[in-house]
Amino acid sequence: MENDLKKVDQHGKPLNLIPTANRNKQANYIERYQQRPASVEPSAEDIRCELQLQALSVFEPLNFLIKPGKFQVEIKEYENKWQPYLRREGVSNDREGLLVVGQEGDTADSFASRPEAIRKARRWLDDADFKVPTDLYHHLESCHDLLNYWSPLGRTMLVKTNAGGWFPPHKDDPMLNRKCFRVAAFIGTEVDHESFEWESDGRRWPIKQNRAYYIDTRKTHRTHSWVNNSYHLIINVPKTWENVMKLFSITRAF
Repeated sequence: MENDLKKVDQHGKPLNLIPTANRNKQANYIERYQQRPASVEPSAEDIRCELQLQALSVFEPLNFLIKPGKFQVEIKEYENKWQPYLRREGVSNDREGLLVVGQEGDTADSFASRPEAIRKARRWLDDADFKVPTDLYHHLESCHDLLNYWSPLGRTMLVKTNAGGWFPPHKDDPMLNRKCFRVAAFIGTEVDHESFEWESDGRRWPIKQNRAYYIDTRKTHRTHSWVNNSYHLIINVPKTWENVMKLFSITRAF
């Protein structure tokens, strides 16, 4: 164990040491239902929110654009604070993160994946349990219009993928009783669909640089970056009827 704690990546940052998820156990919803029915049963508000969200496409453009020049100036101060994103020994996957909304006492470089945060807290954490803006939230004025629109937010982060950075096919919170829905903004010049692939529901979706999107991450999706410095602001918005109405008020197709 002592040797494991010293394992680091090429930049000297610790590798993720959490065991790979047991997919059979993780996705065993019938077992969850039998043991803790409330963990999978939707409320009336869950049902009406999810029914309304079905009117949107899997990848829906929103009326928010980030100013990339201002963002680049703001993020430069954090260039030495990026943390590895579930980077494992023997797996080439160049991706990093900074925390924008976390828990009490967190800072930008407290970034951790949700499994890492759960292990540290020794209790289950939903994305809605992360509610406290970090120093980075306050510093990212280029993103405030988008972030403040739904404030208070759930777990929110900046993800940077470099050439070869990827996320495998997966679903995020596919049950009707998920606590948050997902909005993402793709920032900079290395995020269009030729530089960065986002595939959802079996289709590669075109990305306009610096635009925000609602993404139905309950559907199977994967990503891959072909270049360095591909920035993504990932926002978990608490799923309330009011927030769903706010979402529909800023979709470009209405």
